[in-house]
Amino acid sequence: MKYLIFTYLLLVISLSAFSQSISPEEVKYFEKSYYNGKVNISQSPELENFIETHVGLNKKRRGFYGYRVKIYAQNHRDARSQANALRIGFNEGGQEAYVVYIEPNFEVHVGDYLKRFDAVVLLNKIQAKYPEAYVIKTVISYPKHN
Repeated sequence: MKYLIFTYLLLVISLSAFSQSISPEEVKYFEKSYYNGKVNISQSPELENFIETHVGLNKKRRGFYGYRVKIYAQNHRDARSQANALRIGFNEGGQEAYVVYIEPNFEVHVGDYLKRFDAVVLLNKIQAKYPEAYVIKTVISYPKHN
């Protein structure tokens, strides 16, 4: 039994003596001067085409999908003038109001929210003044940079 334990310890010590220890200094891509501060990106032409198409669609759409609150939708003779008056008169926390024509209605949409929850918060604030208002998913404007 002693010989078995002695042989096992001798084997473990000899294996650890011959094992390599790689430190980051020995690998070239860990050196700061290896790439001169530049990053090379390799991607397939299919992926590049997909990204260009996605960016082009977003530019054509003039926005991206998000949420707004619809507060008005009518299709009578004075609907356009009423929608514009409502847009101008809307004042709730600096939210932007938009007049949109979606056949056959003139509609007034309010806000630009990425999350539905944020649009619901606005809906709860204005529910008393606009009881028929509800949240819709639509194309929203790009955020304004300050």
